[in-house]
Amino acid sequence: WSDQSTGTASVLIYNGDGSTDSEGNLLPFEEGSMSVDFLGCSFSDHSNLMLGAIFNVGGMSVIVDSVFQDISSEASVVSSINNGTISLSTSCFVGISVDIPGTVFVDDSSTLNFNLDNFGSGNEGGNGTCNSIFDEGSGLCLLFEAGSCLAQ
Repeated sequence: WSDQSTGTASVLIYNGDGSTDSEGNLLPFEEGSMSVDFLGCSFSDHSNLMLGAIFNVGGMSVIVDSVFQDISSEASVVSSINNGTISLSTSCFVGISVDIPGTVFVDDSSTLNFNLDNFGSGNEGGNGTCNSIFDEGSGLCLLFEAGSCLAQ
């Protein structure tokens, strides 16, 4: 997925009828959303996205050996909300600019299953805040661990 100039999100993981909560957030069906694995994917040269490259609403996403490069978005480049689950391994986040804390955002109802050997460089979280993974539940900024990009 590259050279998309604008839009909502590259991939929306959502299985629902468009219902929203009182704050306007999408709500998945009670049984949750779908599961999507991203293996060896590349997301690059996206600007002015609203919801980032991957926006997970109540589903499960596994991201392995994937590259996110030169993306600007209002939301984080990868987000998991409304009881979603996300797993990250050997992926790279380079030249990301987002308006909220975290190149990757996990809301207080969602779970980060694992963060293994991911790399980040030249990223900007909103207002100079978290440039890697922001875990809203703990309020912590979890650092990318790898010293170089290991995605193949």
